[in-house]
Amino acid sequence: MDTFEGADGSIRLTLALGSYRLTAIKKAAYRLADRCTIELGAPNELTVDVTLHFKPSVTTPQKDEVTRAFFQELLDQELRELVAEEVGPVRTLILAHAFSKTNLVRSE
Repeated sequence: MDTFEGADGSIRLTLALGSYRLTAIKKAAYRLADRCTIELGAPNELTVDVTLHFKPSVTTPQKDEVTRAFFQELLDQELRELVAEEVGPVRTLILAHAFSKTNLVRSE
């Protein structure tokens, strides 16, 4: 992962798609939408560029805190994606069993 501050005060990151799914990156970006604007570049096979844009009044320590929070949220979202993938088949089986006991469609 590469990180640097742009001339406009933005924080630019390059994230490895082998470490984070694009879905997790998008969800993490959405969760921080109240603190900055996050721009996602077009992903290639290995990486995606992410730029955090801040209001001019935001200080460097505040930017650092938002960047740290982004990575925490990114890890949280990636783990959620992993758990959903792992338990997906079991969840589907449980739901299918639960709905098999109901009469969702009237038989006439």
